[in-house]
Amino acid sequence: MGSLDQVCQHFSQVSIAEKWRTVLDLYSEIEERTTQFQQEFNVHCPTGCGSCCEHFVPEITDLEASLIAAYILFVKKEHALIERLASHLDSCGVCPLYDASSPFHCTVYPARGMICRLFGVCPSNDKVGLPVLRKCKYSTDANQPREYGGLDFAHAIHPVPTMQQFAVQFATLDMNQETSLISTAVLRAIARLQFLANYIDSEPDPIIPTPLAS
Repeated sequence: MGSLDQVCQHFSQVSIAEKWRTVLDLYSEIEERTTQFQQEFNVHCPTGCGSCCEHFVPEITDLEASLIAAYILFVKKEHALIERLASHLDSCGVCPLYDASSPFHCTVYPARGMICRLFGVCPSNDKVGLPVLRKCKYSTDANQPREYGGLDFAHAIHPVPTMQQFAVQFATLDMNQETSLISTAVLRAIARLQFLANYIDSEPDPIIPTPLAS
């Protein structure tokens, strides 16, 4: 399987595949709307920056973890990533799926979780519900203001997205919003998916009856 779409097809008889597809649709919407926002307000992470991944170990839901696990098991097929997760089970230091030498730094970039897609490029609601984007504390770009909000967004061409909007959309896909550290969540999901894959692959082909001659 060379893509997440092919993984969804392979698991089509299992309910998780439909959840993966809805999550991927939401991820596509996030990509489109945050890209519009970045282009309109010239908000970009510095080229080659991976500072947030170097200082933060994310917590993710089981649904996010299952998509990452599927990507590791059936697209990348890299056992080294599983070993890296198993050796990094605490909340300190670098994200275990970070790779300083890769172009995106993230070894599971197409399947990365919500916080990884939103941090630094998507505003959040302030205490009165208005969008505000504060400059990432790791950013060295002196040309960007410390904060966007208020009048900055008053004449926006496109609706300004917020983290809370996407969080509500995500919650409608899966009511279980409990989170675990990424290593714990993905390793748990990997064990479940390996069991499901063994079950699916061991099922016999359906027997198609031969039509009787008339």
